[in-house]
Amino acid sequence: MTEAMILSLLGGVAGLVTAGLLLGAMNRWQSPYGHLAVSVDARVYLAALTFTLISALLFGMIPMRQVLQSNPLQAMKGGAAEPMSLSRFALQDLLLGLQIAICMLLVTASLVAVRGMVRMLHAPLGFQPRGVMLADTDLSLVEPGGDVPIEKKKAMIEAVRNIPGVAVAGTVNRVPFTGGLRGLPVFQPGTVEFTLNNSVLVPYVFTISPGYLEAASTPLLGGRDVSWHDTPTTPQVAIVNETFARQIWGDAPAIGQRFIVSGHLREVVGVAVAGKYHNMEESPQPVAYLPLSQNEQSKMIFVARSPWGQNGVAAALERTLSALRAASANQGAELARCARRHAFPARAATASLGVIGLLAAMLAVTGIFGMAAYNVSRRMKELGIRMALGAHTTHVISRAVGRPSCSSELDH
Repeated sequence: MTEAMILSLLGGVAGLVTAGLLLGAMNRWQSPYGHLAVSVDARVYLAALTFTLISALLFGMIPMRQVLQSNPLQAMKGGAAEPMSLSRFALQDLLLGLQIAICMLLVTASLVAVRGMVRMLHAPLGFQPRGVMLADTDLSLVEPGGDVPIEKKKAMIEAVRNIPGVAVAGTVNRVPFTGGLRGLPVFQPGTVEFTLNNSVLVPYVFTISPGYLEAASTPLLGGRDVSWHDTPTTPQVAIVNETFARQIWGDAPAIGQRFIVSGHLREVVGVAVAGKYHNMEESPQPVAYLPLSQNEQSKMIFVARSPWGQNGVAAALERTLSALRAASANQGAELARCARRHAFPARAATASLGVIGLLAAMLAVTGIFGMAAYNVSRRMKELGIRMALGAHTTHVISRAVGRPSCSSELDH
């Protein structure tokens, strides 16, 4: 009991020290959700002490029970107790088997979960966030009421595109992974009653300028990008993603198809790849991209791609928007940071499950090694006799890690 108590207390102290070190590292780490403030309080110490004492009592009573059931006279003579039949499992064998089963279950569950989360983290986003800068502008500061003429919007985009280091730029009304997405009902041509029950789809709808898809690295599977030649006096057009096209028209070509959204009949001029828009866990969502030149939009988010990164473009982007009197709420924000923020829970869960699986594997290996060492320590005389009689090393090792031999085999 004293040995079990000391070992349990040492294990509890080691666990608390490790927890304190890890929590200290977490406090110094800046996560995508801000600074973490976690510590070990008195309740944690009390819970650790309680589990430590319970573990000591539980596993300390097992050898005590074996001692109470042993024959003192036989022990004084140095002999062993009556040999146990090979067909019966000892209590330690049962505990070891249970430990290995539970550990293998944890390891298997962890591997499956980690594999699924890794696959989700490597799922195509439909855009490339690395190297993309964002600037959320307030057009009401440019023109009263935010009613900025399309020519002035075009000039603002050209000014951002001409910043040294900016390869391509565009605008969008809402950036993926930043929240605020809402669906708009889509109707088939010829629909008279525009009610939600008559809609064929409720996709996410983005209003984009020419150059946005290129800045976001969203490839087109077919058709063309929106153009400044798409004006209110020309036929209304739209770009849809492959999920949108498949859910409405199936395997039929989407280019040239028509649908009604926001009260306008629009023709599909391009099909973009599908991706993630709200979070990493969402199922494939239908999306429609509408041209800025054909839609009134009081909010524009500039999307600029640069190989120089944030340090080389953020200051110039801020100066350009200030010159245009377009204040920004998040000048210099990176699209990659928004994507990492939404991927952080999945990454943290993947790391946690991986650690749990590793600990379970270590626990199983420790249990097997402990039982093997215990069996060898009890059979040192037998193994010594076998080696003295010239037994091969492999034969001795197999006997050491196997079950104790019965008396008849020893006599033989």
